[in-house]
Amino acid sequence: MRLYSLETSKMISILGSHYREITCLDLANCPPHRLVTGSYDCRVRVFDLRSEKMVLSFHLGHKRAVTAVQMDDWKVVSGAEDGTLVVWDQRMTSTLWTTHARHPVRLCKFQGPRMITANIPLDRTPRDNLWYADDLILHRRHRGVIRTFDFSASNATEGIPEICSSNYDDTSGYNYNIKLSVPYDSIEM
Repeated sequence: MRLYSLETSKMISILGSHYREITCLDLANCPPHRLVTGSYDCRVRVFDLRSEKMVLSFHLGHKRAVTAVQMDDWKVVSGAEDGTLVVWDQRMTSTLWTTHARHPVRLCKFQGPRMITANIPLDRTPRDNLWYADDLILHRRHRGVIRTFDFSASNATEGIPEICSSNYDDTSGYNYNIKLSVPYDSIEM
C-alpha cells in the first residue's frame, strides 16, 4: 500500500505486511495516525502512520477475504466474504463478538453503540424462469440482507426475565460461579 502526501502529491512510503492484495481500508474513522486494512489473506491489520509500521494483526476470525473494516479508539470491526462479522478489542488483541450471515459482508458501519451491515450475495443476477421464483420463502436465499445491531447498555437487559438479572455490585463476589444471563447490571471500577 502506497502512502502519499496530499500537499506534495509525492509518495511518502510503502506500507506492507499483508500476504495478498488489500481489499478494504478505513482511514476516515480511525484514531489519529492510524489506518486499518483488510485483505484476501483473511487478516485485518492496523498501521501506525507515524512509524509506518504494523501495530496490530487480527487473523483468526475469517476464513475468506476481508471485505469491510472500520476502527475506533478501542475496537476494530471486520466483515468477510464468508459472511462472518467480527468485533475485535485492540487493547487485548482478542475477539469480543462474532456473528455469521449467509452472504458476504459488503458494508459494515458503526457509530457509538449502533452498527449496520449489508450482506449481499456473490451472484447478483436475478433468478428467472425457475419454478420457485415466485415462492418468497425459497427465493429468500438469493436476496441480501441489511442487519442492524444495538449494543447500548439500555438494550443489554431488554427481553431478559427479571429473575435472571441482578443488581449485585460487591466486587468480592466475582469468584462465585453464578450462571445468570446478565450477572451484573453495572460494573464500576
